[in-house]
Amino acid sequence: MKPTMYFLMNSIDLERGGLTRASLKQASFFAEMGYDTYMLTFNFNPKYPRIRKKLLEMNKVHKDVTILNMYEEFEGFSKPLVSNAASQKVSLDQLSEGHPFDIREGYNAYRIYKNGIYTKYIALNKDNSLDFIDYFNENRYRTKREVYDLWGNLKKVSYMDLVLNKPRQLIYYDNDGRAYLTQWNNPGNGKVQRILLFNEDSSIRNTFVDDDVSHKVDWLTKVVNRIPNEKSVIVSDTRSTDEVLINFKHPKAATIWRLHSSHLDEPFEVDSPITSKVKAGMENIEKFDAAVFLTEEQKRDIISQVGHKSPYQVIPHYHEDNKKSIKGLIKNKSKNTKLGIVVSRLSTLKRIDHIIKAFQLTVEKVPDAQLEIWGKGDQEANLEKLIKNLKLENNVFLKGYTHNPDDIYQKGIFSVLTSKKEGFALSVMESMYNKTPVISYDIKYGPNDMIVNDENGFIVESGNIEELGAKMTYMFENPQKAIKMGKQGNKYIENHFSKKIYKEKWLEVVDFALNNKFQ
Repeated sequence: MKPTMYFLMNSIDLERGGLTRASLKQASFFAEMGYDTYMLTFNFNPKYPRIRKKLLEMNKVHKDVTILNMYEEFEGFSKPLVSNAASQKVSLDQLSEGHPFDIREGYNAYRIYKNGIYTKYIALNKDNSLDFIDYFNENRYRTKREVYDLWGNLKKVSYMDLVLNKPRQLIYYDNDGRAYLTQWNNPGNGKVQRILLFNEDSSIRNTFVDDDVSHKVDWLTKVVNRIPNEKSVIVSDTRSTDEVLINFKHPKAATIWRLHSSHLDEPFEVDSPITSKVKAGMENIEKFDAAVFLTEEQKRDIISQVGHKSPYQVIPHYHEDNKKSIKGLIKNKSKNTKLGIVVSRLSTLKRIDHIIKAFQLTVEKVPDAQLEIWGKGDQEANLEKLIKNLKLENNVFLKGYTHNPDDIYQKGIFSVLTSKKEGFALSVMESMYNKTPVISYDIKYGPNDMIVNDENGFIVESGNIEELGAKMTYMFENPQKAIKMGKQGNKYIENHFSKKIYKEKWLEVVDFALNNKFQ
């Protein structure tokens, strides 16, 4: 009998980067093979009923993957919530109680004034359902935040520290207004001080002091216990779930630590310190039945740093082969030889500003060259300002988030990656699969596993903006060479990162972990 597969994720949402896409694909892969497959999420998000529905509609997850959420189950729901009901639109006149309000520029949000005093900040979702309400006292200190689901039910209230503007106490409610969980936080450092779980009669079921892990371990244990199977495999896919896996002990479950990111801190070299997010897993790596990395290079670097303390395995990503599908044939687009592509989160880690500065050098030689940057992030405003300052408004365009990166890559003559570090650089694989060669900084980890320099793309010295600009210029001035590189890149991905290879490696790792657990 096949083991039940559980993948631990802190959260799942619709507009996310490579890690979420890879994890959804990973779970879907096991569901396709007939494994009972669950993704367990530990964050509070009242939009999960809509998220599950949208993921299925967008074909982002297999229909037999069950996405569970800890807060939904604490609230009392025994099955995942999926809703087809329309969201409840709200009336601003009603929410403002007839008081005047103004709109926050660039947001679907409003400030309410009562006889001149700012009292509320009301944030709406895109469909004009209520998201949250912030309340303020006469000194403009935020006193609390109310969070609602898409149907107007109050789900959470955060009572704020007036000076630090951070939560001190959080109360979670079911649809009848009954509190099922209370959490106390230290507003200075964000650490959890106390968690109380309540029964349906409002009596206290459990109390956890200075402990933000045990209630998660308890929930995971209950999930594994209620699903009948003598053998299970638990995979921690995100670093915020590592502590759960470290503290989880179950006679029927093997554990796998899956590292999707680099373990290195600045300056991201082999002898660099281990980044704080990865430390818990690295320091307890011998407790897992298997530890899985995305590249052989990272495996070697970890062995050189901490030794061979665990059964280390390597499973790279794969990209779905859709060439034989009608949909795939229809989407096969001709290349725009004047268009470069970036698909990335807009964060300082990704160094998108380097690409824009390098592109200015390219535009000096290829004035009609264009660059599309797809993604969202906290650097969007800074990048808009940079584009304007460099007078590139007619050449560089911020396009927002895309749910279909394949379609985007197919348009361009090349794509660019300038991250400080990666776990694998899934965007490189996706671009090469779509016959779009990549110009990438020489970083750890991923690009060097896929890009053969000057054959199917270019590897550029990390941080060398002039060389980056020169390679982009070369691609525009030699489009036939770029197209040839793209075709070679596609073959390389199909030969080295196929779904068949992915399947073989995962089945080996699952067997390996089970043997370690049950030998």
